[in-house]
Amino acid sequence: MDQVIIKAAEIVRQAGKLMDSSDYEIEQKGNMSNYVTDADKAVEAFLTERLTGLIKGSEILGEENHHRIHTVSDVWVVDPIDGTSNFIRGIGFSGISVGLVRDGEPYAGIIFNPYRDEMFVSEMGQGAWLNGKHITVSDRDFSHSHLCSAMCLYDKRYAAPCFRIIEEIYMQSDDLRRMGTASLELALVAAGRAELYFEMRLFPWDAAAGFALIREAGGIAECLHCEGFPLDRPFPVIAANNRESFEKLKEIVCRHVPKVPYDERIG
Repeated sequence: MDQVIIKAAEIVRQAGKLMDSSDYEIEQKGNMSNYVTDADKAVEAFLTERLTGLIKGSEILGEENHHRIHTVSDVWVVDPIDGTSNFIRGIGFSGISVGLVRDGEPYAGIIFNPYRDEMFVSEMGQGAWLNGKHITVSDRDFSHSHLCSAMCLYDKRYAAPCFRIIEEIYMQSDDLRRMGTASLELALVAAGRAELYFEMRLFPWDAAAGFALIREAGGIAECLHCEGFPLDRPFPVIAANNRESFEKLKEIVCRHVPKVPYDERIG
């Protein structure tokens, strides 16, 4: 694995120490369900300062200080604390997500859950790893799959089709999981702990690292109704452990969501 990715993973691990403190201020952003804390800001500032030094000319697209990206080859896409609500409530299931998007596609992914000391790392062509051990998606079929999903918490206008999709998949699969942190749920698919994933509206920082992980673990991840991996807007996401399950998942989702139901831009 490239030394740049190894060094980036160590930087992410160091950033995890900034999540230890219980002394932080909480602010709402966007709506009553969306929060940011001093810890989010501290982690992002730490990552911004250190990651850009690893690749000359690279830029940061972060959840808390996002800006319009210039035309560059390498973009570090950062969610400093994915699962801030879990973090605030002391649930112990939140993570730091860092994806490296190279020439418009997720190239490497780093997702760290400091509560379980689980470090997921991938690099294009080098596989996916959990704490140094190679991981792959599971071989379960659709009927024995677990679906990770949610109901578009930050814009509940889109909850109704989410419920319909989830119900249809639930009736044909094994079970449903709703964890409250997209990146770690995508990591579960990569590690073979879940098989299906659907979200109505994710941002690049929610998905970049997870896409890289799932693809290198042998699965499939796609921004629905999009070309490539957009860095300038949110998008629906589907992922699965194998092609057959992916196509079945995609058929169900596209029947309920025939196009992206929103038109938003970042920055």
